[in-house]
Amino acid sequence: MMTFQIDNQGRIQGSVANASDLNPSAMTPEQRKTAAANANGQPMQCPLWMRLEGEEWWLLPYEPIVTVNGKNVIVKKQVSKGMVRGSIKERWTQDDYQISISGILIGDGAYPEKDVKRLRRLCEAAKVEVRSPLFEIFSIDRMVIESFDFPHTSGPANQGYTIGASSDDIYKLLLKKEDLIFSSYVYDEV
Repeated sequence: MMTFQIDNQGRIQGSVANASDLNPSAMTPEQRKTAAANANGQPMQCPLWMRLEGEEWWLLPYEPIVTVNGKNVIVKKQVSKGMVRGSIKERWTQDDYQISISGILIGDGAYPEKDVKRLRRLCEAAKVEVRSPLFEIFSIDRMVIESFDFPHTSGPANQGYTIGASSDDIYKLLLKKEDLIFSSYVYDEV
C-alpha cells in the first residue's frame, strides 16, 4: 500500500505504511484524496477522519457508509373560520443534520480489538471532530454521537458498527454588550 505523509506546510514527505496516522488539517483536498486509502490500498471515495478535541486524527480504516439527512423546522398556523383549507406554513429554522455512519473493522487474522477500543472511546466521548468530503459540503466539522452499536458480525476477525449522530455547531450563548448589534446606536431623548 502506498500512502503519503504530509508535513505542516502540506508537502508530501515520502511514503508511510498507515494512512490512518495522517493529519487532514495540513492537507489540501487534492492531497487528502491522494493520501486516503483503505487497508487494502484502494483509494477511498469519501474517507472519514475522527478525533477528540486536541488529539490526533484517526482515519477509519475501511471506508464507512455515511448518510446525512437534513430537515427544516416548519411552524404551521391554522386560520380560524377561513374560507381556504389547510394551514399557513413558516420556515422557522433549519434543524441539525442527522448523521448515520456504518462500517466494519477488520483485524489482521484476529479480532480488531485495538480499533474497536479506539472507536468505542470516540463514541462514549459523545462529542467528536470529523473530516470528510461529504461533511465539508454541509459545513459539518463536529458531531454529537447519540447512539452506537457493535452488532454480532460473522467472521472471527470482523466487527461491524453503526453510529447515529447529529451535527454540532458552536454557539456563543453569553453575549457582552459589545457583541450586540444595537449597542452601537445612540438613542436621542425627545
